[in-house]
Amino acid sequence: MEKMKKSLLFFAALLLVSGGAVMSQTLDEVLAGHFSATGQDNLLKINSQKITGKMIQSGIEIPFVQYAKRPGKVRLEASLQGMTLIQTFNGTEGWMINPFAGVTAPQPMTEDQLRSVKYQADSDGMLWNWKEKGYQVTLEGQEDMEGTSCYKIKLATEPGDIFTFWIDADTYILLRQNTKMTVMGNESESDNYFSNYSMVEGIAMPGKAETKMQGQLVMTLIFEKVEFNQELEDTLFDKPSV
Repeated sequence: MEKMKKSLLFFAALLLVSGGAVMSQTLDEVLAGHFSATGQDNLLKINSQKITGKMIQSGIEIPFVQYAKRPGKVRLEASLQGMTLIQTFNGTEGWMINPFAGVTAPQPMTEDQLRSVKYQADSDGMLWNWKEKGYQVTLEGQEDMEGTSCYKIKLATEPGDIFTFWIDADTYILLRQNTKMTVMGNESESDNYFSNYSMVEGIAMPGKAETKMQGQLVMTLIFEKVEFNQELEDTLFDKPSV
């Protein structure tokens, strides 16, 4: 009996040690694992990308194409029933044409929209070189996310926007991103869930992204094709012509 007690104590101690080893992961170690798993070294070599897919809202499928080019340029085109929504950002200025809302001439983006699109236009991802970008990043520990153990990382920007990332503790792949931003004086919160990953030229790319607000699904993006390092003219990201 005494020998069995000692054995149980040994295994209990072993579990504590192993559990402590998991929790002792530092922010730098988690990020290193994440960048290795997602092919960050390959991503840094990408100068432009074109993503073709469809967005699904209220059962309606809208084909879209998104272009991105360094440094910090992005363009989105989404077409339905002969109308095309266009958003462009050239690294400094941004414009929108939204015929679905009756806006057929390019309108400058608001300050809130510009702040948001600048985050999205970061080709390397917000967590890469976060110190140089002026962000505050902390590892909040581990947390269960729909049955998957994840590292929870919080990123705060100077304007006060908060981004929280859930990174799979086994694969180091991003599964969820929560965004809290102040829009027109009010806090706006959304969750993006990423799945169906595949490797494209050594880079982990999600095949699906679901956006939820207050727990309700509001949009699904299906990424059908990803193309890297295409020749994209800078003028593509300037103010769109009517």
